[in-house]
Amino acid sequence: MKQDIISAAEAVTLYGLLKERARRSPKATGYRQFNKASGSWEAYTWPQALERADGFAAAFAAEGISPGDRVALLLPNCLDWICFDMGAAKLGLPVVPLYTNDAVTNTAFLIADARPRIVFVDTVARWKAISEALSDTSFIDRVWIQESDADAGRSGHVERLDTVLARAGQAQTGAHDDPNVPATLIYTSGTTGNPKGAMLNHAAILSNAEGVYKGFPSLPSDTFLSILPLAHAFERTMGYILAMMGGSCTAYCQSVLRLRQDLTTIRPTVLMGVPRLYESIYSAARTSAAASPVRLKMFDMTARIGWQRFAKNLGIHPGPSFTDRLIWPVLERLVGRKVRNAFGGRLRVAVSGGANFPAEIGQALVGLGIPMVEGYGLTEAGPVATYSTCPQYMPGSVGFPVDGVEIRKGDKGELQLRSRGQMSGYWHREDATAAVLDAEGWLSTGDLVEIRDDGRIVIAGRLKHILVMSNGENVNPVPIEDVLEADTLFDQVCTVGDGRPFLSLLVVLNKDAWAALAEKEGLDPERPNIPAAEKVIMPRIKAHMKPFAPHQQIKAYHAALEEWSIERGLLTPTLKLKREKVVAEYEAEIREIYARGSRGE
Repeated sequence: MKQDIISAAEAVTLYGLLKERARRSPKATGYRQFNKASGSWEAYTWPQALERADGFAAAFAAEGISPGDRVALLLPNCLDWICFDMGAAKLGLPVVPLYTNDAVTNTAFLIADARPRIVFVDTVARWKAISEALSDTSFIDRVWIQESDADAGRSGHVERLDTVLARAGQAQTGAHDDPNVPATLIYTSGTTGNPKGAMLNHAAILSNAEGVYKGFPSLPSDTFLSILPLAHAFERTMGYILAMMGGSCTAYCQSVLRLRQDLTTIRPTVLMGVPRLYESIYSAARTSAAASPVRLKMFDMTARIGWQRFAKNLGIHPGPSFTDRLIWPVLERLVGRKVRNAFGGRLRVAVSGGANFPAEIGQALVGLGIPMVEGYGLTEAGPVATYSTCPQYMPGSVGFPVDGVEIRKGDKGELQLRSRGQMSGYWHREDATAAVLDAEGWLSTGDLVEIRDDGRIVIAGRLKHILVMSNGENVNPVPIEDVLEADTLFDQVCTVGDGRPFLSLLVVLNKDAWAALAEKEGLDPERPNIPAAEKVIMPRIKAHMKPFAPHQQIKAYHAALEEWSIERGLLTPTLKLKREKVVAEYEAEIREIYARGSRGE
């Protein structure tokens, strides 16, 4: 296993990392992306990436941008995203990454808060929508537009990228070498309250990536398939900086809709995703198998026996029965191999991060032969705080601390962290910074933690999300929601019960699964909340709740058929549930539930 790490000390800054990688790997492919015009994948070497980054740096200098000035970019994942970021890093300009899937009003809020002098956007239409939502644009000197067929003439301060780069040429610009200046302001997802800009300096990002590398090396032979937005701190470190640190190639997925095609074309060795991505892949595979009762049985048997084989090596299960061992080679050939081929057939590791990963899904994917690992982090931590490796992966646990990360259990079971990789604070929010960072450098995460005897870490939920019922019982909603979302009938779940006498649910039903069930039971699929539907749905909910304590039982629900989306303001751009927003949206339905009392008894 050939390794070629560029350490944080050797890189010094993010731009220094790219420059050293181009020197060490002058002929290697650093990036691949799909060209819609030609209909083909194009490859770029590290020196080509460096040359374009230098071009961006020259353009910044030509605009008179000074060290410390913010610059923002709003692009899908692509080489220009990397080169803009690296060009800014060269000149000591903190980058504000924005999400292409975020609500326009939220994007406008972030721009108004960060006040960047340059904004780089993919299309004129997108900038028009954002600018209309901004009450003040006086702080913006220039808007660069990536699309090549945009109006070639300058309109006010809006200009096409190719014009900007051509005018600046390759003018020489000095590179700053202070690793302690901010490299980026990454805004938190804002599940409660407005987002805050976490300031991460060059040394923090590099040291965090190096800590991850020590247990999870990126190799020159690796190909990463980048799916998560680069604005996401997890993707930025794991799919961008870590890949560059080890000399791995990164290919940019065309879109989530084309993921299946890209997996078989690119054949990645490393995949990064949030739990929802893996849940949807698993659900789609199982739904496909369900077309035949025999195929579905074989699919489930493969997942079960495969997990038992894996768990035996962990020492937590005796392993498959004699009969299961006999049929395993057949299942492996007919099911397991096909599932792995759907991922490209070369996958070395699939990483889940960014949110809680249901243990049942993790076990099933491992059983099917997908080399899953799970980690934990948050933007403020740089972001990666814990990780696991394939042989030691334990679904339900986020593994062990990354090298250089200290952990402890604080008041009320809250996880606290301290490391070189964490943020220096929130952008112009000293009050918010003081609330999470103490004088000794310990970062309060807001997450509840369990530290097992073997050192494994389990994230049990959010401290702020604990429901305090009217009888004084405290309930963590996450385990309830995890077990229900593992059921193909329930796409999204939000537990309700704060200040109430019992727990209830808000659920979004999977349209296909619900339509099939409704047809089988003779129900109107458009009316999932009528008494006849309750008699079908409530028993299914209750069956999942058997392991839970009496006060954690679900007594009622309200079902919806329209998904909770980013556009509706109910999910963050990283697909985390905005609980307060969901509860507010269904205020009338919740009142009705508790006025009527529990149902489905």
